[in-house]
Amino acid sequence: MIKKTRVQERNEVTKIVKEAAPKKAIAETPKAPKANFVLFVSAEEEVVSFPITVVGQKITPLWDNEREHLIWRVPTDLVERFAMHEFVVKGRIVRGGK
Repeated sequence: MIKKTRVQERNEVTKIVKEAAPKKAIAETPKAPKANFVLFVSAEEEVVSFPITVVGQKITPLWDNEREHLIWRVPTDLVERFAMHEFVVKGRIVRGGK
């Protein structure tokens, strides 16, 4: 099995969010993470990068290849707290993946 690079993972997550953009983000029950991090993606295009601080830890996002969406790599131990952030609750940031 070929291991995916970070760029490939970010591109896949961004593609999923872009395809789901016409649909409203519906809160799903979180699945058990298989990696040591979870990807969160901005639901709409962003013009400025902004970090999010969770439990005193600053999580800085990365841009996708088209520099349209932001992607946050959140450690699994902070996922629940990150999901409580106002932007995630209101749908500005959505959990990546399937």
